[in-house]
Amino acid sequence: MKTQWFLIFVIAVRVSAQEAVKPPKAWTSSIGAGLAVTSGNTDTQNYNFSFSTKYDPKTRVIFKTDALWLRGSSDGETQVDRATAATRLEYGFSERTFAFGEVSYLRDPFKDINYLVAPVAGGGYRIIRSDARNLTVDAAAGFLVENNEVLGRSSSGALKAGEDFDWALSPASKITQKLTGLWKTDDLGDALYHFDAGLTTSVMTRIELKIAYAYDHKSKPALDVKKGDSALFAALLFKF
Repeated sequence: MKTQWFLIFVIAVRVSAQEAVKPPKAWTSSIGAGLAVTSGNTDTQNYNFSFSTKYDPKTRVIFKTDALWLRGSSDGETQVDRATAATRLEYGFSERTFAFGEVSYLRDPFKDINYLVAPVAGGGYRIIRSDARNLTVDAAAGFLVENNEVLGRSSSGALKAGEDFDWALSPASKITQKLTGLWKTDDLGDALYHFDAGLTTSVMTRIELKIAYAYDHKSKPALDVKKGDSALFAALLFKF
């Protein structure tokens, strides 16, 4: 009888442990909104809206999409209207090496860019990979299509390189940083660079506060257009 009770106790403990330790969610998503302050071609207050989703079942495949829209006006006149988005699919060959395909999008009328679409494919390497810190570098090739008010529509081969870093300061706070460069193969001097860095911290179970800085630089902009634009913004993110 004692042996039977002991076996029942062991089974109960194992079931409770399995219920307590829930597997991580494969899908994680968030939507956000807030106020931004920009300088460069425009100096104004802006609204920002963002969306991100990531599928990571902890196997070889990772899928993620990010989008950000900045819009602002002064005295009823639109001063900034910038939209960016990127969709990416990764396949891991090992814990550190992976291949990926990505499509990025940019619309910024104040840089005379009606749209810029760049599908690329390449590979990357995870220099640091841990629960607390991750550092990844990658490179890719593909093509891009750009439409401008002055020059019209053009296309070219494209080269892209990037670096991505995140550091979990605590279970509730994280630092992120990203740097990318996109070059036209028919004119390597015509490039688009992007840098962003941010701090995210939890304020409630499903709500986070994000403070971020972003800088975009186009080496050959249209006439009377500044090469660089920066944005400092804060947003509340709802995770689901």
